Amino acid sequence: MSLNYMLLWAHWPWWLAGAWVGLWLVSPARIIPREVLKHYTKAPGNLWQGPGGGLEQPIPLARRFWVPVVNASLWAYAADTATHPAFWAVLSGASLASTLLLLALIDWDTTLLPDWVVLPLGVAGLASSYAGFNPHSLLVSAASAAVVLGLFGGLAWVFQRIKGESGIGGGDLKLLAALATWWGVVGVLYVVLWASVLTVVWYLVWRRFKGLSPQAEWPFGPAIVVAALLWGL
Repeated sequence: MSLNYMLLWAHWPWWLAGAWVGLWLVSPARIIPREVLKHYTKAPGNLWQGPGGGLEQPIPLARRFWVPVVNASLWAYAADTATHPAFWAVLSGASLASTLLLLALIDWDTTLLPDWVVLPLGVAGLASSYAGFNPHSLLVSAASAAVVLGLFGGLAWVFQRIKGESGIGGGDLKLLAALATWWGVVGVLYVVLWASVLTVVWYLVWRRFKGLSPQAEWPFGPAIVVAALLWGL
């Protein structure tokens, strides 16, 4: 569907709400991983470092501008394209977009996808299916998550046995399973396909023009989020 800017501007309450939530997202993207590391791991926080530089780096000033703009656009677009006119249906899609954006920020900085965020995303997908906001039933939604978890978990196990290292992180697996509650198995397969392509291109471009710290790891989560948002929209 082509982006109709006039219709988007007609949803100005969603623009404003999305911008406010987007501004709020910037701080939890640092607070949540810091709390997770404090309570669930003994490793120092500076060991968890993605391209964003980890928790020791200050929040980039530009992030306080582009995150609200992106989130506002996602909320307005969710309002414009919602197949169900109810307020809660629009809020469901908007909340999904914001949660994905939050996860992308966390993973970019720390290579973490915290259960504190991922698991509620899956529960929300089940609830959305139960409420009729998703195109499939609650049973299909739950079964899709199980299939995705089993499929990619099995592939990761095989890769581990052959190569001696995991081909995909546990957080990525849980995120894909959570997305399956929203879009089903086929939707997740498309997301993984495009996320894989995007990850390779993104990594090569970033290494070429920005460089990467030797301590930093390259996360898969941000590419999953971008692919998921493009697929969902």
